[in-house]
Amino acid sequence: MYEWRNSTGRLSTPGVQTPAKLGGNVEGPGIIYPSGTTFPKDPARGRGNFSEVPGFLADKMKMFQKPSGIPIHLKGGPLDKVIFGATVAMCVVGLTGCLSFFYDMSFPKKSAD
Repeated sequence: MYEWRNSTGRLSTPGVQTPAKLGGNVEGPGIIYPSGTTFPKDPARGRGNFSEVPGFLADKMKMFQKPSGIPIHLKGGPLDKVIFGATVAMCVVGLTGCLSFFYDMSFPKKSAD
């Protein structure tokens, strides 16, 4: 039923042979596209190509890509600073509420019994 192979040091079933050459190049099947498939003829747009973007949007994109040393979330102007400050304030209020809740739950109130 099984036979011992000295070359591999394992049991194997008779009739099953290991390939003589390992690591050969095996080509898989080619890609078959359905009939009627069309491929784009235009080359991909590169980085910084603003030719197909409306003018006001192209100006906005150039403003955000300019290296000015300002963080990206503040490049929009004063309104961005107000929104950022409000977000930080809400985070502080939320964190304070969480810590207050954890403190109250850690030390339960004593009953008057």
